[in-house]
Amino acid sequence: MFRKSLFIFVAVLLVLMVVPVAAQDDIPTVAIIKFGPLPPFERSLQGTLDQLAAYGYVDGENINLLLYDSNIDVPTANTQIEDAIDQGADVIITITTPVTLAAINATSDLADPPIILFNTVTEPYASGIAQASCLKPDHVWGSQALPNFEAILPLVFEVNPDIQTLGAIYSTSEPNAVASMALIEPLAEELGLELIVRSVAETAETGEAAEALADEGVEAIFIPTDSTVGNGLPAILAVAEETGIPVFFADSAQAYSGVTVAAGLSYYQEGVDTARVLIAYLNGEIDIATTGLSKQPGTRTGINLDSAAAQGVEIPQTLLDMADFVIEDGVSTEDEPALPDVSFEELQELDQAFIEGLFCSPERIAEQEAAQSAGGG
Repeated sequence: MFRKSLFIFVAVLLVLMVVPVAAQDDIPTVAIIKFGPLPPFERSLQGTLDQLAAYGYVDGENINLLLYDSNIDVPTANTQIEDAIDQGADVIITITTPVTLAAINATSDLADPPIILFNTVTEPYASGIAQASCLKPDHVWGSQALPNFEAILPLVFEVNPDIQTLGAIYSTSEPNAVASMALIEPLAEELGLELIVRSVAETAETGEAAEALADEGVEAIFIPTDSTVGNGLPAILAVAEETGIPVFFADSAQAYSGVTVAAGLSYYQEGVDTARVLIAYLNGEIDIATTGLSKQPGTRTGINLDSAAAQGVEIPQTLLDMADFVIEDGVSTEDEPALPDVSFEELQELDQAFIEGLFCSPERIAEQEAAQSAGGG
């Protein structure tokens, strides 16, 4: 497979079906597979496309771009991955843990596998994607989108300083959600919260889980990074509105889906960072085998006052002051996500600094191998 430089933007979002692009042998083919049409995944895709556009990549001219949407269905994702491979994809960008695991499983035994670049993956280590940032399959790179739960979970006290009982809903079918709950449970105990957990196996069960939590008297509902539960938000929000329970989500973009308080990473930046690595790879500047996983810092918080009003929940001014954006009357105070407003030369400098920080030197690899050995990994 031919891998080289140059690439861009042209996004026609199709659910389940690939956007057909006339294959050309002299330019690279890149597939982007997102798990569904949810706000964080859409923002990740947009971040990638915007970064590619900034570098002059044009679909059909210097790149073949294949766009897929799995509609929150792993079998569909598997089919799309196989289709991308059959179409000669040089690189497959995977958005979310389920799609990434499926892509790695489909490519690991190939003699010449396509490069896998992943984002919006909460716990690549607990999920078995990598052992450490530099200890991973040679054809795989990605970013760890792990929210800072120590900063996010205490937000429940901003809304209700007297809260004692917190409900949580997560999917047992998603390793990222299971890993998140393993972090949330001890943290809730440290904060003095009684945590009542309801797990689901599929989206259709989320409404019933929310009703069960409401019946048990929880004072708020918390959701980790979870595509299955996120896809079932309408049912959860219906229960929340009926019972006056605020909903918290460890994903800032979910404020646009009606979550009362949403806090987490910038998924737009997840997509930008993936494109940074893609561009460096296509330009021959890096070897994916020696490019370590990244981890995005920081937390963004969004408040949906429309949802809060429907739930009869008062949002204190202190929380509004710390929010990055607020939605009221259907309008957000946040500008559309975009690349930094800098010159192209300055953008290149920022991107180069990011890429340089990912290099896995022999010393760094040895340190991580030693740590794994010492920890029994």
